[in-house]
Amino acid sequence: MTMRALFAGFLLCTTAAQAETIWQMHVNFPAGNFDTQNAIKFADAVKAETNGEVVIEVMAGGSLGLKGPEVQGAVRDGIVPIAHYHLDTAVGDEPFFAIQGLPYLTRGFADAARLNELASPTYEKIAERNNQKILYSVFWPGAQLYTKDSVADVADLDALKIRTANKSSTDFLSDVGAAPVLMPWADALVALASGGLDGIATSSTSGVDGKFWEFMGAVNTISYVNPTAVVAVNLDAFNALSPEDQKSITDIAARMQQEFRSVAETEDTVRLKALGENGMTVSAPSDAFSSALEEAAKKQWEAFAENGGPEARLVLDAYLSGRK
Repeated sequence: MTMRALFAGFLLCTTAAQAETIWQMHVNFPAGNFDTQNAIKFADAVKAETNGEVVIEVMAGGSLGLKGPEVQGAVRDGIVPIAHYHLDTAVGDEPFFAIQGLPYLTRGFADAARLNELASPTYEKIAERNNQKILYSVFWPGAQLYTKDSVADVADLDALKIRTANKSSTDFLSDVGAAPVLMPWADALVALASGGLDGIATSSTSGVDGKFWEFMGAVNTISYVNPTAVVAVNLDAFNALSPEDQKSITDIAARMQQEFRSVAETEDTVRLKALGENGMTVSAPSDAFSSALEEAAKKQWEAFAENGGPEARLVLDAYLSGRK
């Protein structure tokens, strides 16, 4: 679908009826994904509590034709009125968003929540200057390390071909001696099946969805990044609503946000259990392994502090000073 067609559809939806506003929400993930289900619950609540005056149609599976790096700009420019996207997909436009994707900075949901608390004022300023408002955010299950054999220390990573999804992860694993390969998800599954990969760095959700036990025997829960997903609305579209509907939507988002974050935590626990039940060895990193991973990650932390904008070092230092 072309951008012109999307924009025309947006205008049609918002002017189709005097008493009803229809927004199509872009979501990249399939309908069965836990966070897509969160978005559907949010949309249902909005419709009910605005008495049908605001209807959000959740368009799952990327059906609106937008790719990850395009979504933040599409909301900004009014191509779509509302969307679900990961902040790290917008790093090209807003370098500060890289903070929540820095390797081994957060090591679980509690860390992700604390970092978000410190970074949220900057996220909100960035959203406003990009003509949008963040309604709620969810921390996704951490990226784990899946390998054919158990990995107990850095030496076990030597030259392992591990699929990564972004440059940050590729650089991180390269710095600890692995031989990371940046490739799309679909290609990774083919490479695993053919023996072209030794492992994958991804979430417990993806591990179960991909039936990794058919190709690998171990998963180390290094949880080296908990990416943040947001649902953000175009400010022009939001401001066109009545004050009552605006309040209803922001109240719903604030009320449901913790529920949605808890869904993500439960998802991680359940999926890790499923990996073990299907025969994979599930282990946590030793203190020595963890320390080595942190040392490798610090290079990216410092680069972010230098290049992430005026708030970057302040927020990073505040987070690190309080981390246990």
